[in-house]
Amino acid sequence: MRVSFLFAVILVAVGFAMPAQAGGCNFKSARPWAPFAGQSFSTEAYSNGPGCVGAVATILVRDGKGRVLWTEAMAVEHVMTFAGVTSPSRMVAALSDWLKQQHLFRSSADLPVWRKGAESPGSVGEFPFYVAAGVDQGSYEEIRAQRSAMFCYVQGMESLACVAIGKDGTATKVGVQSFPG
Repeated sequence: MRVSFLFAVILVAVGFAMPAQAGGCNFKSARPWAPFAGQSFSTEAYSNGPGCVGAVATILVRDGKGRVLWTEAMAVEHVMTFAGVTSPSRMVAALSDWLKQQHLFRSSADLPVWRKGAESPGSVGEFPFYVAAGVDQGSYEEIRAQRSAMFCYVQGMESLACVAIGKDGTATKVGVQSFPG
């Protein structure tokens, strides 16, 4: 007996219903990402839910060997890329758009400088960059100095999450770049 089947039997026995497996809003988009010559990554985006309204979207980055370096999942109603997405065809297009790298940070060296004595990094134009929890001035400037590839994606209604992909295969969420919503 398969463990998942046994788990389903237990859930039904205690009164939990199993979700339908057919239909829904379960889609995938993938694309290669080569931020610099000699670097090869792949990016993937998934949606999952009983319908496209209320689905969860997951984004991830893999290294050239297929290992997951970064992943994040969020409710689609909180992400601008998915605003107004109600149909499967629009979800497929939105997942593909989510993976496109259209931002100012090609490498971590492009992040705004965090001046000594300042509370946070500077702005990019009129839009501030906010560091992620656990990123202090020293680690931020070290990440900038490493000139790591930057993978940024829409993570809210008015901001991009930015992840530095180190040459050693580590991924660090550096922070969030705001933009007009």
